[in-house]
Amino acid sequence: MRIQQIMLAAFTAAVSVFSIQTVHADSVIPVDLSANVIESIVPGGTVFHNSAPLFGATLDPIQTSQLLYVSPVGVNASGRSTNISGAFASSLAESDGNGGVGVSQLIFGSPDGSGDGVRELFAQSLWTHTFLYDGPPAHDLLHLNIPTLQVGLLGVPPRRTGPSATETAEADARVDEVVTHPDGSITQGLFEFGIREFETQVPSGTILLNLVDDEILEHPNPLDFTPHLTFNGDDFNPSFTLEGVSFDLEMHDIQAGDIVSWVYTLTAEGTTHGFERGYYAFLGDPFGGEPVSGNLSQTITLIDASQPGTGGGTPEPSTGADVPEPGTGALMLLGLAGLLMWRWREAASVRTEG
Repeated sequence: MRIQQIMLAAFTAAVSVFSIQTVHADSVIPVDLSANVIESIVPGGTVFHNSAPLFGATLDPIQTSQLLYVSPVGVNASGRSTNISGAFASSLAESDGNGGVGVSQLIFGSPDGSGDGVRELFAQSLWTHTFLYDGPPAHDLLHLNIPTLQVGLLGVPPRRTGPSATETAEADARVDEVVTHPDGSITQGLFEFGIREFETQVPSGTILLNLVDDEILEHPNPLDFTPHLTFNGDDFNPSFTLEGVSFDLEMHDIQAGDIVSWVYTLTAEGTTHGFERGYYAFLGDPFGGEPVSGNLSQTITLIDASQPGTGGGTPEPSTGADVPEPGTGALMLLGLAGLLMWRWREAASVRTEG
């Protein structure tokens, strides 16, 4: 499922080729939005899949891409989105940076009717932007306001008589960047901040201690800030909360002729084998009345304010949605293909290590 998620995000980034702008030096907003929800059974394949892309989104009026999927199997026992009783996957992305994702599923019987399958819910919100920069050398900053991340497992027996199926939950915020330079060379960047919760079983005499573990997902490692993690102390329904964070993400410096493509992704997902077990994962809670505003904005500032034509360092307005000159479209596709291949290789590495 991991590779499906990665390729979905990369595809959404690639289609922003139709929303390319020419930008000089100005604050720019997310241009393309997408909400995505998937339910799968392993083995068995996809049960439900829906995407709601929105291209060329404007800030005024605010535009929204959102999906709420209620599964026919399981209930919502997360204590979040209490107005939704069934298991669900939710995704919200708005042009002002507001957004969030959530999944929750507790299954009392078999997840697929056979008794040995795994059921997974997946929710993703994406903001993407691709633009041709036409100005003096500049710093590119993304202002991120990442929502609080929460993951939890439901119905974890602390002691078992033998190895058995385990559940997982994950919440993740990520930025992928690719800059295609006029000479065709490519510079890539990645930021990731998230948490994954899972079960491990440790032999102890004639029984197995069923322990809950967590992994903070971070790139770069270590992060420029210290993650603040809280455990609820409940071994049967263990939950971890990773405090949200607001900061400026340094992107690569850019210069005239560079084509910049970035994707900001919020993802929530989980897996369960059923039989009174489940999971939940949230970044914000968009359909429970807890979306996070100001999730994302971008600022381009000149490196040397003394350069002619900069007006003493005051950013000049964007030139709007222009058609790129011949050849720039091909370079942009090359950059997006690089981003696609990068994510593909990372996914293959994850699968190999797993």
